[in-house]
Amino acid sequence: MSAVIRIPEKSGKDILLTFKYLKAESVAKLEAGPELVLEVSGEKVDSATAIIKYIAAKTKPELLGADKLEQAQIDEWLSLCNVSLRGGSKKEVVSIVDKKLNDHLNSKTYLVGNHLTVADIVVFASIHAYTKNMKSANCPNVLRWFDLVQNNVVKANELTEDFPVFEINLDDVAAAAAAGPAKKGEKPAPKVQEKAAPKVQEKLTGEAKPKKEKKKAEKKPAPAPVESEQPVVSRLDIRVGFIKNCKKHDGADTLYVEEIDLGEEEPRTVVSGLVKWYPIEEMQNRWVLCLANLKPANMRGVKSQAMVLCASPADGSKVELLAPVDTSKVKPGDRIYFEGEEGEAEKSLNPKKKYWETVQPQLNTKDDLLAYFGEKPFLIKTASGESIKVKAATVQGGGIR
Repeated sequence: MSAVIRIPEKSGKDILLTFKYLKAESVAKLEAGPELVLEVSGEKVDSATAIIKYIAAKTKPELLGADKLEQAQIDEWLSLCNVSLRGGSKKEVVSIVDKKLNDHLNSKTYLVGNHLTVADIVVFASIHAYTKNMKSANCPNVLRWFDLVQNNVVKANELTEDFPVFEINLDDVAAAAAAGPAKKGEKPAPKVQEKAAPKVQEKLTGEAKPKKEKKKAEKKPAPAPVESEQPVVSRLDIRVGFIKNCKKHDGADTLYVEEIDLGEEEPRTVVSGLVKWYPIEEMQNRWVLCLANLKPANMRGVKSQAMVLCASPADGSKVELLAPVDTSKVKPGDRIYFEGEEGEAEKSLNPKKKYWETVQPQLNTKDDLLAYFGEKPFLIKTASGESIKVKAATVQGGGIR
């Protein structure tokens, strides 16, 4: 092995997480050192971004982006970490989290595209120490994203000693990804508990300082994995909806409040961040697709009881509501199904089970503009028995959220 990476004791958490998540022991030797440096083939590299890219390129290059657009977006996030997060003050970091990061994650599951990239890993590691300063009223989207990354990157790979798990109460975090941040006066901030972790230096060298004897608290068992006996996507209650009325949210310029008929006795109130994408006239008397079994969440003082589904390209340049291909053959409340993925929908999705987070990255549109789960088209089960497909207006090869 010719490459050696040295990182200082009190920094380099983003490099440490990238290295351990990608199991890069065969690529380079990781050591503690007074200064950050990668020594390879007789050359020295002291740029954190360059070191992270070196590790990813040698182990899992797809994390660096699927195309030039994603690569450029990843570079922007790595630059932000390098300039503002890595050496920024607590006030600066929390401000970036509450504003820039939370707004960006308003309608996204991951920072770039519809999949995990080094941008998620590096930003996560960079703000990890500030999680107890994050409040659900200020950055609900960040907390939802943070919990997803810590489960898929940290917990799943047993890296909790280096990156303690923060127990985030998702019951206090809005479930709908399209909504903006909440205001003060709503539910209290999620309870955050940090488990003790050894210093980076100790993990690199194996030389830990003597510890006072304390009675160790039993570790909480990891959340049970999603049940395998029923297809996860079948647990989602996706229905045809009809917007009967739409108005601007009194407390948020970017949000609409819709009254949507979902085939029940009374229409549901739904809050959506679509002001930027649709004039209010186009939101009236409109057919849509809704995820109907999310736990209701307060959105700037209005309880949202479902989430409208939209398609968007990877660059986020537009957002389009999904709709039935033939609206004359459907009615409000008709359910979506996928061939070979049958099952009973949950009455209410448990946020801790992460059903939506598991399915969402696989939802997409293709060149035919139709909506798919993987390679299986959305199909509407109608009263006549005919199956009607679902489409976006112009988004091809986009994600659905």
